[in-house]
Amino acid sequence: MTERDVILNALLENGILVEPEVVDYIEGKGGMEFLPKFIERFNSHIHVRYADIVSSAPSRSSSSTVTGRPTASEYDWDFKVIQDASVEMRGTGNAQEFKRLFEDRYRIISRLISGRVQMRDSRAIARLEDGRASTIGIVSDVSRTKKGALIFTLEDLTGVVTCMTRNADYVLNDEVIGVLGKYSASRKMFYVDEIIRPGIAGKTRKKIDEDISVAIISDVHVGSKTFIKERWEKFLQWLKSGQDEAGKIKYLLIAGDAVDGIGVYPHQEEELDILDIFDQYEELARYLEEVPDYVKVVIIPGNHDIVRTAEPQPALPERIEKMFNGNVELLSNPAMFSIHGYTFLMYHGASLNNLVELIPGMDYMKTGEIMKRMLDMRHLSPVYGEKVPMVPTPRDYLVIDTVPDVLVTGHVHIFSYEQYRGVHLVNASAWQEQTKYQKMMNFNPDPGKVAILNLKEDRMSVKAF
Repeated sequence: MTERDVILNALLENGILVEPEVVDYIEGKGGMEFLPKFIERFNSHIHVRYADIVSSAPSRSSSSTVTGRPTASEYDWDFKVIQDASVEMRGTGNAQEFKRLFEDRYRIISRLISGRVQMRDSRAIARLEDGRASTIGIVSDVSRTKKGALIFTLEDLTGVVTCMTRNADYVLNDEVIGVLGKYSASRKMFYVDEIIRPGIAGKTRKKIDEDISVAIISDVHVGSKTFIKERWEKFLQWLKSGQDEAGKIKYLLIAGDAVDGIGVYPHQEEELDILDIFDQYEELARYLEEVPDYVKVVIIPGNHDIVRTAEPQPALPERIEKMFNGNVELLSNPAMFSIHGYTFLMYHGASLNNLVELIPGMDYMKTGEIMKRMLDMRHLSPVYGEKVPMVPTPRDYLVIDTVPDVLVTGHVHIFSYEQYRGVHLVNASAWQEQTKYQKMMNFNPDPGKVAILNLKEDRMSVKAF
């Protein structure tokens, strides 16, 4: 093994990914002798580019202006809500409303799939003819034969066809896909050679002039006996200090489960430090008063919050909203918004439980991979009737019509970060140690980490508390 390989392995063991030029830089500075200093300097970074080395020279400081005030306090908020499902929560939940919901899903995603080169000649199911063909539909009745072939039904607005394939690891009920292959009219069977999902094109990485950052967390669980209070307070003290990277934080995102709630799982009351859910929110509000007033806090609900668990979830109600200061913004789950031109899609992530079980090879340590599949399917929670209840809103708010610059989830209490075709994928960390229920489920959390996206450099780092 060469010294270069040893350096790369050491960086990977410390969770640092680098460009080839960075390894050249380390070798030029003395190789293995210099490596410990490099790791100490960049231990909060996930990706290190050569430009980061130049821009982060120790003699340089941009955490505050010449006035001594935190950098972030010098800028106005540039925050716009793009999509909030709270306004469309009416309905009776009848079959016609669900039909309308799935038709909306089909129309949006089929349009995206039909734009793929392979699907430009696709036909409606009712117009399929013998021979080579392609069509688009919504999946149902997925099963597997004894020989391992997948059998499923595909439906569009004109008809239904049975499909069979040996060329796919999985398809999910209720996802919208395209199929390429051969159609047999006599057998009324579509033999699928290839499954086409809408996917995403590569996005151009954004950068802005303002040297500000977005802090991303989730699952605070105020009110739980396992809430890591000391580490949470240490985070707030750091944020209030306005020093170094803390002084650049202009936005704080909380991706649901800000409180522990009540009655969420069996015997939860035995693990609660605060038994009344409104008192839990009052305590949360007291904590958030410690956040500097120049920092906008954006909160969406999760399955532990006071709103219904069926998705999309409305924003926290007015009684809760009145507890917070004016720098706190309450949105639905999911919600899409822009921050200084960056588009954020924030979703609590209850569907991660479904997708872990339904997609082969997935587990809770692969949340980044699951988020990639969400983007490929262009849907946050495609499967109806599993662990995540659904509200039949007039439109499907969980469709990813617009590809975000940043996709944020939480829920599983494990931090992860990846990039996928130019999109930042953050599964935000929690602020709760392992509960008895999680221990019974063999679930090991990874709490107390803050993801920090610097918008000027388009660079993600993580700070542990």
